[in-house]
Amino acid sequence: MSAGADDTYQQFEQFTYAYGAEWVTHEGRLVIDNPEVRQRLIKALDSNTAIYRKGCTPPDSITWANVDNNKQFHAQAVAMALNHTLSIVNALKHERRDDYYENSATVEWPPGLDGKAFAIVGYFFGPVVFRDGANAAAAKEFVRFLVSEGWLAHYLDFSSERLLPAMPRLRDAPFWLDPSDRHRMAAAMQVASRPMRYDYGRVTGNWRYDQVARELVWANAVYRVAAEGISPEQAVDEAIARIKQILSE
Repeated sequence: MSAGADDTYQQFEQFTYAYGAEWVTHEGRLVIDNPEVRQRLIKALDSNTAIYRKGCTPPDSITWANVDNNKQFHAQAVAMALNHTLSIVNALKHERRDDYYENSATVEWPPGLDGKAFAIVGYFFGPVVFRDGANAAAAKEFVRFLVSEGWLAHYLDFSSERLLPAMPRLRDAPFWLDPSDRHRMAAAMQVASRPMRYDYGRVTGNWRYDQVARELVWANAVYRVAAEGISPEQAVDEAIARIKQILSE
C-alpha cells in the first residue's frame, strides 16, 4: 500500500485488468476521460485499498519498499503476497525446502468481474545494441548467441529461476512445466493460459506513458486512500489529472 513501491503500482494494474478499467485501448487511444472507465478505476482502487481498510494487511504496509512483501511472507507475518516474479518462493528453495515444496503454493488469480480470465501483469528485459557503439558487431553477435539453441532458457534456469522466458517455445520447455515443482509450473501455466498484456507506451508510440509508471502515479493513489483516508473518487481524479499533465509535457 506504499507510494514508493513498484509492487504497489503493479498490484493496482492487476486490479484494473480484473475490473476492465484499462485507460488506453489496444489501438492506443486514451480513454481515461470516459465516465465508465473512471467508474471502473474507482471500483478497482476501492477494492484494492479495502485490503488495508479491512485489516487484511499489516498497518505498516503503507511504508513497505519493494522487498518487504517478500520479507513479511518469509517471516510468516502474512499468509499471501502478490509478486510478479518467483522471488518470494525461490528464496525458500534451498534453505527451507519443506516450506518451498510442501507449505507454500503459487495460486492463480480468480476471474475478473466478467467471469473471464484477464492478463497477468509482468514486464520484460530487452537487449539494446547502440548503433554507434564501439562494439556494435560483437554485441549483435552476443544477442544472436543468447537467443539461439535455447541459451536464453538455460540462463534463466540457473539465474535463480525468478523470471519466465519471454518466448513461448522456451516457456513450454520441460523445465518450466515440471509437475514436481508446482511453483514454476503454476507460473508458466498461468501466463500461457491467459490473455496477453499490452503496454500503453508501445501501442501509442508515446514514451511519456512510461513516465506514468516510473512516477508510480497509481501507487500514490493507493497510498492516498489507504494512509491518508481520501476517497477513491478523489484519488482517481488526482491520478487522471497527473496522467494528462504528464502526457501533455
